[in-house]
Amino acid sequence: MLREWKAAQLAEHDQIQRSWHLNNDEVAAVSALSFDPHQLSIATASATTIMAAARAVGKMVSVGRQRRRLAHQAAQEWQALRLRTNRTMPAFDLNGDRLTVEPSRAETKPYEEALNRVLAESQAELESLAVEVVAELYAVSAADQGLGPWCDWVERQVEELIAAAGRWPGRPPTEDDQAWPDAVAELQRASAALSAAWRGDRTVSPPEPAPAISGPVETDQQRAVREHWELLESAGPWGRVKHRDYDAALYARLTDTLPWANALPLVPSLTTMGLDVTARRAATVARNADETTYRALIHQATEQTPLAASVVLLQHLGAIAKQQGREALQDAAAAEATKLLLAEDWKAPAVWVDNSNYARRLLAWTAGASHGGEVRETLKTAIKGNPDLLPSVIEAMGQWGEAFSRDGTEPTRVFQRISELPDWFPAGLVADLIRQLFPAVSAADEFGSERYSDVEQRLASQILWIAEGNSNEW
Repeated sequence: MLREWKAAQLAEHDQIQRSWHLNNDEVAAVSALSFDPHQLSIATASATTIMAAARAVGKMVSVGRQRRRLAHQAAQEWQALRLRTNRTMPAFDLNGDRLTVEPSRAETKPYEEALNRVLAESQAELESLAVEVVAELYAVSAADQGLGPWCDWVERQVEELIAAAGRWPGRPPTEDDQAWPDAVAELQRASAALSAAWRGDRTVSPPEPAPAISGPVETDQQRAVREHWELLESAGPWGRVKHRDYDAALYARLTDTLPWANALPLVPSLTTMGLDVTARRAATVARNADETTYRALIHQATEQTPLAASVVLLQHLGAIAKQQGREALQDAAAAEATKLLLAEDWKAPAVWVDNSNYARRLLAWTAGASHGGEVRETLKTAIKGNPDLLPSVIEAMGQWGEAFSRDGTEPTRVFQRISELPDWFPAGLVADLIRQLFPAVSAADEFGSERYSDVEQRLASQILWIAEGNSNEW
């Protein structure tokens, strides 16, 4: 028994002496990690930077939350203004339902500026704190390159947090959405994953970066607008000074774009590139052409299509000739424009379609050059001879307008309405034809006619309203 006890004691001694089964290489690695000052300094620096990065993220989130409360307060004050306005200004629609009344722009502007200012200040403060976070992340990545993907993840979420801090949903503001709290939660998750990865727990992998979003592809329409704007800009110097020589190539490029400009609706936002501006730029480029050349340009203008482009170009050629004291050229341009207007019988469907945006103006100029009664008879003859012209005639009487979103978040709405009918317009004849061809359409003002989704029916309803002696003025 004593021998057995002795053998057990010796075995226990051997086990204690070799509790870790390490070979020589493993012993060397343990020794290096435990006693090598270089490895120890790396571990210490890595721990310090990880803690500093986590601390900087926490500070950034804390400051962002404080700033968010200020933005929430500014949004509530704006909403309180809207509530007060609705309480003090009750308004109802035709069915008796309560309408929402918005404060005036003058009342709203200070509240909008206050909210935007708080959001901008929040972004600015977070951007300064982000510098500290990113600097610590670079230090972490330098100490342990294996943590690079986690550092990149935290940096991306810092940028997302700054972006979320600069926005508040809606103008006027609505309740805050999930963009800000989601950005905070994702930054905290990324920071926690970085700390865990440093400790060796790499179960949470960084998500793949979102693919870079390229700029929007330019549509054909956008390209045409850009190129036309660039063409007008290139002709700008001829309008600012009066000594530049005539540039035949530039003049030809401008007149070639007149049909495109003619097709643009007559709304304020397109005024700077519309038919009038384009024709005037062409005329200014021709300012210093010699008399023979200028007369040739006047003749070429009479062959321009459509009619609106021809007449408007002749008007501007005449106006520039008047500025230069060239009265003979002015009279020649005016005479050709008048001849074109008086020669048009408005019987062809194409003349209505091609000049739909300017038909009302062209007819008004014709009435000015002759008598309103002659224009009325011309239109009566054309419409009686071809009642199918009625939809085009109705649309040509529409006056363009546009409505902008209060907060800029909605697209601009372009529309047509008829505020009044000119004396030369055969309102009685057109109203009778409307009743025959559009029996479902009844007379209504601008707002009442909104029940018709079709533009022609909506304008036809307003023509009937005005023909009955009602006012459709704003």
